[in-house]
This record gives sequence, structure tokens and C-alpha cells, in this order.
Amino acid sequence: MKVLIVSHANRVALQAVLVAEPDHENVLCLGDLVDYGPNPVECIAWAAATCQEGGWFLQGNHDWSVAHDADARCSKPYEHLAEVTRSFTRSLLGESALTFLRDIPTNLEFTLDGKRCVACHGTPSDPLFRYFNYNHPHEVRLEVESVGEPDYLFVGHTHLPYDFRSSFTQIINPGSVGQPRDKNPAAAYAVWEDGQIHFKRAKYDIEEVERSFASSGLHHHDVRMLMAVLRSGG
Repeated sequence: MKVLIVSHANRVALQAVLVAEPDHENVLCLGDLVDYGPNPVECIAWAAATCQEGGWFLQGNHDWSVAHDADARCSKPYEHLAEVTRSFTRSLLGESALTFLRDIPTNLEFTLDGKRCVACHGTPSDPLFRYFNYNHPHEVRLEVESVGEPDYLFVGHTHLPYDFRSSFTQIINPGSVGQPRDKNPAAAYAVWEDGQIHFKRAKYDIEEVERSFASSGLHHHDVRMLMAVLRSGG
């Protein structure tokens, strides 16, 4: 089986990833379909259609934030951008889209090629808001043990690709499609194929994102900040 593993949508970047992986059989999305990007309606429409085909989708802190019009509790440098894009995003979404975001589960357990897998956006103990700290192996081990040491634990939230093993569990973070923060602006994602994990990148037209922001009504200073993050890769 070939599974496309993504986190943090951005319509233009997401489309580039889908073009790069046309033969994927399923999708695992680790959260944050909305915020920071100019086309949340299209991202939710893709998710809703993919869910009907059996895709696995997790709620991220920004999905929760937009659905409930509440603080996303993201890292300090991004608090302002999260706030202004939340207001912008909510202005575009109807009640059905907000309900879809509200109803996405915060954690999932499933089997891939005979391997037990657990997935969440943040950590098992706090699936929406907590960041995995790989520099504290004891904390990581407690998180892994709390879900019974699965073969794989898939997470998002940090915007950084990561492959980390704790005891019997391989922890996979595919990085961010729509807002990478590892100094590489190309969309980051991962692919599960026949029991192997492959980390990949897809270049996309960042200027198209800026053109979409032009009609968003966001303050030009906020757009400049958002685009600086995309162009620099964080």
C-alpha cells in the first residue's frame, strides 16, 4: 500500500504534492487544514472528498481554533499570524465547513501492512497543543508507552520532518506541506510504501500563494510576514 502522509495544508503546495504522488492509495493527514494559507475552502473540500474515500484525517490546533474561534496556542513567533488568519479563514467558511473541522478526530489507531499505528497532531497526551520534545527521551518514552508502544506513531504540529525511534516505536513527522520551518521552502511530506517510510519534498509556485493573498483583505504587513516565512522555509 502507498499512503501519502501530510500535515499543514496550503492549496498550491498541496496540489504540487498530489501531482508528485498521483498513485497514492490513501491519505493520512496529521492536522491543520486551515490557517496561514489563502485558500481554506479548497483545502477543506479536498479533505471532505478524501474522507469519503477512506482517508485518515486528524484535527490540528488550527483546525480546532478556527472551528471554535479560539486561540490556537501556537508558538510565540506565530501568534499574531495565527490570529489574523483565523479571522480571515472564518470569514470564508460556512457552517458545514466549520462543522467538518469540529468533527475531525484528535487521534486515531489503525493498521498498515500488519503494523499497529497511532496518529495525532501533537502528542498522545495532548493531541492538539503539545509539541514533541525529542531532546527529552524520557518524556518521549512516556508518550509512547501511554498508547501501548505501537509500531509507528505519526505526529505533526512542529512543521519539521523527523524520524525518531523510542524503544519499539518509530515516531514519524512528515514536516509541513504548507509552511515548512526547516529552512527549505519546498513542501515537505512523507510516503508509506510497502512498510517503508520515504521523506520527500515538492517545489511549488510560492508566488501564486502571494497572488491569492492579494485579494484576501489581510493587511499588507501581515501578508509580507506570511510570505517571508514561506520563502525562507521558516
